Order: sequence, then C-alpha cells, then structure tokens
Amino acid sequence: MGTHSVLQAGLARYLTPEQLQKLASVTVGIAGCGGLGSNSAFMLARSGIRNFVIVDYDVVDSSNLNRQFFFEDQLGLAKVEVCRANLLRIDNTLTITTHNARITPHTAPQYFAGCDIILEALDSVDGKKMMAELYLSDSRLFVSASGMAGWGEPYMQKRKIRDDAVLVGDFTTDIADHPPMAPKVLMAAAMQADVVLTHILGK
Repeated sequence: MGTHSVLQAGLARYLTPEQLQKLASVTVGIAGCGGLGSNSAFMLARSGIRNFVIVDYDVVDSSNLNRQFFFEDQLGLAKVEVCRANLLRIDNTLTITTHNARITPHTAPQYFAGCDIILEALDSVDGKKMMAELYLSDSRLFVSASGMAGWGEPYMQKRKIRDDAVLVGDFTTDIADHPPMAPKVLMAAAMQADVVLTHILGK
C-alpha cells in the first residue's frame, strides 16, 4: 500500500487493508484553506486520505484562530503552506500539493485536474457560485457548503443535489449577520469530510 506511517498503523486497527487502499488511492482537491478547508483537510488526513491539492491565496490572521486549523506562531504566513506543515505533523508521509494563488474559472481546472474529488471551501458567495458552475456538472464528487455562522439553530443538514454533488450547512446563516464560530464551522467541515469518506468507502 506504499509507505507505512504511524497514523496508517493506527488506522489499521479500525479499517481493513482494502479500505485503507481505497482511501490512499484518492486525491482530494480543496478550494480554500480557511475554516472549512483547513479543518476538512485535517479530518480527512486523520481518516486515511493521503493525497491532497490545496489552493488558497490568503495568509493566517489573528481573526482566523477562533475556527481555523492554524496557530499563533503561524500568523502572517501563507495558509496553504502552514496547513501543509500542520497536516504533515499528523502524518509526514502524506502527499500535499499546494498553490498559493486565487482560484478563478480559468485556473481552477488546472489546479484540480488530477483530483478525484473536489471540496469547495471558499468564504464568498461569488466563489461558491463559481465553483458550483464549474463542478456541478462534473462527473467527480463535488462537496460544497452554505450557512455555518453563529450558534444554535438552524441546525446543519445535508442535501444531495445529484448523485455526485452534495451541499452541507444550515443553508441560512451568513457571516455578514452572524459571527463565524468554531462549533458550526467545524460541523460543516466535518460533514464535508464525512461525505467524502462515504463516497469512497460506501455506507
């Protein structure tokens, strides 16, 4: 199955060699490395995904620390690079390709060309719309998120748009009106990661 790691050895207590191989054979592309992207990435890495392509142009800010997979000593650094470093602390044998760049309708197809699954984790409505227009009709699994601000109700849900396109979130809240807090943001990220695992391993 390729390079064995401490994490892989631990996962072998819970997953079969065939399941581990399925997870290891997939490349997940993540558009955006903030609250959704950084947290989905660490959950997927801990679950046996070994190949990632992560794209974001931003740097870590103090306002990110309440919900994103970054730390105080990483302030001012490129999100994709510190996310890569943090993931490699979980398993230093992962394959992680990063692009410190903006995602546009022209660049996205290049960045995600070799990916089996596309995870939309952008924080703007325009960015989400762009990714949906690019990948809703794609044959690959596309997982998007909408509505994860504030706390409490409305509760998180999952909607299947088609067989290979899933939307998660509360579909209502907006960070323009509600603060982005860790519990709901991480719930959405976890739901995105779970959709990916379900797609690969089955129910």
